[in-house]
Amino acid sequence: MLLRSISKHVKDQNWFAVVLDFLIVVVGILIAFQITSWNESRQDRDAEQRYLAELARDLEADIAEIQAAKKLSLSSLAISELVLEISAPGYKRPSFWPAIEEVVAPQESLLSYPYSALVTRPYLISTNSTFEELIQSGSISVLTNRTLVSDLTKFYKDLRENTNDEKALHNQTNITMNYFSDLGIGLGDSATLETLQALAIKDTRFLGRVKSIAFFSNWQYLRLNRIESDANALLSTVNAERDNKHEAPK
Repeated sequence: MLLRSISKHVKDQNWFAVVLDFLIVVVGILIAFQITSWNESRQDRDAEQRYLAELARDLEADIAEIQAAKKLSLSSLAISELVLEISAPGYKRPSFWPAIEEVVAPQESLLSYPYSALVTRPYLISTNSTFEELIQSGSISVLTNRTLVSDLTKFYKDLRENTNDEKALHNQTNITMNYFSDLGIGLGDSATLETLQALAIKDTRFLGRVKSIAFFSNWQYLRLNRIESDANALLSTVNAERDNKHEAPK
């Protein structure tokens, strides 16, 4: 219809009408683009809210997992230090590490099975499905807070590095388990702390293993503590973003 009108005006050499028709076409195109842009922006904001909610859920799951892992590390540290208290009275935690503020105490369920407590290691499995989806789908751009994107990238990179560190710790654990096996000790064997203390006094190899367990348990706890602190900070940022986006006018 508009094309016919333009053709007629050109034929009649009504240039004002031709210019007006073209302006109508241009304005119509611009309005269509603007409506499309508004729709895409609204869809992106809806997607951002959904991803922020899912990121918060994942971080909450990670924090719970980290806290459980910290307790296990503290339990292993407590058992080893109770052994060293008698077998190596001069032993101290490394001074180059920050002090542990939490109470270092073994889990009650492990007190009767100290061999198992010494070699039981947490293995942190991250709930990173939402972040992986954002990366693999290319949807990471819907997150408008680019500092948050950078912090999330660093956090999940740190978790991957922690997995590699845990593998190294499990190699140390295997050495101790092989030592127990050579002595005919099973991880399900019950024993008293006095038994382990006596063994550490008698056998310097066992004493050395207990010192190594104390060292690595301490190190693992402090690393997990830092990761938990980062996770809590990220969760606060994500929740703040959710609140800001929710309150912002559509």
